[in-house]
Amino acid sequence: MADGGASLRALLDTVNTLLRQRRYRAALAVLKGFRNGAVYGAKIRAPHALVMTFLFKEGSLREKLKSIAQATFTHSRNLAYFVFTYKGLMALQSRLLGKKIPLHSFFAAFIGGWLVFGENNPINSQVNVF
Repeated sequence: MADGGASLRALLDTVNTLLRQRRYRAALAVLKGFRNGAVYGAKIRAPHALVMTFLFKEGSLREKLKSIAQATFTHSRNLAYFVFTYKGLMALQSRLLGKKIPLHSFFAAFIGGWLVFGENNPINSQVNVF
């Protein structure tokens, strides 16, 4: 069992060494942003959908639960896609120009928002209002 612990430690050390390398920073930021967008979208949307569905929606319990799950999934997915697009475009602009310019965030957010939240549906409409 001690040998398994040593090999696990060596694997973790190797992974941590790779993660500390500067050349992977942008790719890791994009992946981490995708994950964080998905988690945040679920944490925010699930309680909101739960309350709004039971207050204002008609139908059986099964239909209400399905609606809550669908709204949570859609919101979570959209936020994950947006953050992925935003961070990816920020990294791309920085890489192409060699430096960061304040307008980069505007362009990345504009393009990401247009691509992800441009479709007219109830979830996107609510996001666009806020």
